[in-house]
Amino acid sequence: MLTIGEFSRLSRVSAKTLRYYDQIGLLKPGYVSQESGYRYYEVSQLRDMLLISRLKQYQFSLPEIAAVLAKKDNNYLAGLINDKKNQLISQIVYQQHILLQMEQDIKKIERCENIMQSNYLIKTVEFQPRNIFSLRQKMGIQEFDRAFGELCGRMEKCHIRPFGPFLSVYYDEEFNHECTDIEVGVIVSEENGDNIRKLDPGLCCFTTHIGPYDDFTSCYTALVEWIEREGHTISGPPIELYIKGEEDDIDPNEYVTEVYFPIKR
Repeated sequence: MLTIGEFSRLSRVSAKTLRYYDQIGLLKPGYVSQESGYRYYEVSQLRDMLLISRLKQYQFSLPEIAAVLAKKDNNYLAGLINDKKNQLISQIVYQQHILLQMEQDIKKIERCENIMQSNYLIKTVEFQPRNIFSLRQKMGIQEFDRAFGELCGRMEKCHIRPFGPFLSVYYDEEFNHECTDIEVGVIVSEENGDNIRKLDPGLCCFTTHIGPYDDFTSCYTALVEWIEREGHTISGPPIELYIKGEEDDIDPNEYVTEVYFPIKR
């Protein structure tokens, strides 16, 4: 057996960390002397320590690692690693988007341009009334996919097919990333039925946003500035129509969203 010092040296993990792992039940010593309280580890536990270190690199939490060690199931472990891989890919895609934005901002600064200046073409339109199949609920932004999945599930159950783009309507006056009042829907041809209503905001100002769904702030800012400059007031909740998006299997930078703000003169 190995003393805690020997195990620490061989595994490159501090004795303090090993004591903590013992305390939380993640990696308990093979033997603890009742007389001295000294901890001793089996040589085979070095493999467990290697796995713990590897999974920490993969951004596993300690409770997740504890579950892996308890189950000793390679299929279970493979599934978890695959989930972490997909999360990491999403993080990389997001970071690449940020890097691209930084490069664009540097070029604007070099041209003596305001990096927060946006070039949205804003128009006023009379929104054509449309029938929509929709669900309205309190949700976090991270729950959008789940909400649209539920929407599609109910549509299939009711034998309803889309007749236009999917959309969202935002009802809260204050934005809360974790919980906000949102209606998700899709344009349909049916006029009556459960979850079907007419979307008819009337006069709106609108613009088209090109790019990912997580980058609407500049678009909303441009619309609100235009409304104030033109002497209008907002008269209803903003509407987003997803003209081209995830379902079109295109690059997020090519997503097309129409954003409408109901207004009154």
